[in-house]
Amino acid sequence: MGQHVVVDAGFGPYLSSLREQRGWSLRRLAPVVHCSHGHLGDLEKGRKRPSVRVAALLDEALGAGGQLAAMVRVESPADGGLAAVVASPETDGLDGALELWELDVYRRDFLAAGTFNAAAFLTPALRWLTAPATPPALVGGPRLVGMPDVETVRQMLGVFRTVDNQYGGGQIRDRLVRFLHHDVAELLRGRYDSATGAALLSTAAEATQLAGWATYDVGRHALAQRYMVHALQLAGAAGDRALGAEILAAMSHQAAYLRAGGEAVDLARAAGRAADDAGVGAIAAEAAVLEAQGHAVAGSAAATASALDRAERLFDQAERASDPQWLGYFDEAYLAAKFGQTFTALGRGDLALRFAHRSLDMDERYARGRAFNLSLVARAHAQAGEVEEAAAAGQRAVDAAEGIDSARSRDYLAEIADRLAPHAGLGPVDAYRARARELVG
Repeated sequence: MGQHVVVDAGFGPYLSSLREQRGWSLRRLAPVVHCSHGHLGDLEKGRKRPSVRVAALLDEALGAGGQLAAMVRVESPADGGLAAVVASPETDGLDGALELWELDVYRRDFLAAGTFNAAAFLTPALRWLTAPATPPALVGGPRLVGMPDVETVRQMLGVFRTVDNQYGGGQIRDRLVRFLHHDVAELLRGRYDSATGAALLSTAAEATQLAGWATYDVGRHALAQRYMVHALQLAGAAGDRALGAEILAAMSHQAAYLRAGGEAVDLARAAGRAADDAGVGAIAAEAAVLEAQGHAVAGSAAATASALDRAERLFDQAERASDPQWLGYFDEAYLAAKFGQTFTALGRGDLALRFAHRSLDMDERYARGRAFNLSLVARAHAQAGEVEEAAAAGQRAVDAAEGIDSARSRDYLAEIADRLAPHAGLGPVDAYRARARELVG
């Protein structure tokens, strides 16, 4: 993260000259490089900047011998911030997602810099909430794409989700990114009717959000943020308000995890509004409990209590029969875990304990979630001053975390060790800290 595309001033005129020398119209060139003729016209006039991928395609199509590609480069701004990246034209929409997947596969060094900036989520979130669905102007390629192709992608996503829940984001991240770049991108560049296109864009948004979630889980927070923004844009293009609400909720989740309480609250409220628009009560309940967590991170006990009360009421009222398939994780155990995490964020381990124990009554398929919830039990005991109980729960959390590739899981274990450090010399504490040190490194 932290990079932006720099384009030499002569790119547009040179592109126009090469195209005219070849005798091609904008409409003739557009399908060759998988862009709309309007987008190419904007490139020639300098109203938009090309992505690195589009510049390379234009170079090849027009036989420029590398000269067009050489006029487009990725550089790091002095401030290393994210806002310029997520707001710039070259990162918007489908072209930006395609470029991100390609860079993540072949030029990961371009994505290594930068830091997470929760405030950089807010502008894309506001745009998504207020803008109508805008399907990308992408001219169809030679491959005819139908609903069976979309269903194949959905089935593959189900496999990726299962592995992620069992073994952590580190086990799927790179494989999923390659799947996006090699398989999903090929479909997006194909030919399809409007209904298939909407379904394909929605599925691509879901896959991009999962890639962002896995990237967040392995601790690459700035890159995860970029995936989340592109996932939101794709959901907007698909007109999928429910998925957009879920992505906004994921943004709030990441912001709270990184202690950006105010932004977590704003993103959760945006998710709640989108969930109301989509008529998905479960996401509205999730948004409310995430808002509570943001308030807790910010230290506002009264606002936390109000949001938790609203979350409980919305969960009880939610009609679950028509929930999207990807929302299956959100159940009573998950809600209890979020309540427990919220109370530990307030430093109230005594209140968190009841919910932490209830969170363990969960679906066994979510092995990573169980490791998280056992860590929650240990943290709550530690906050409540119950040292030996915390160490015992920590041991169970280590057992559950073994074999799971998740930076978040390791962070929770390290936090427990830090909380227990003042009690070094006590047998159970030393035993836990030794095991945690071995696993965390």
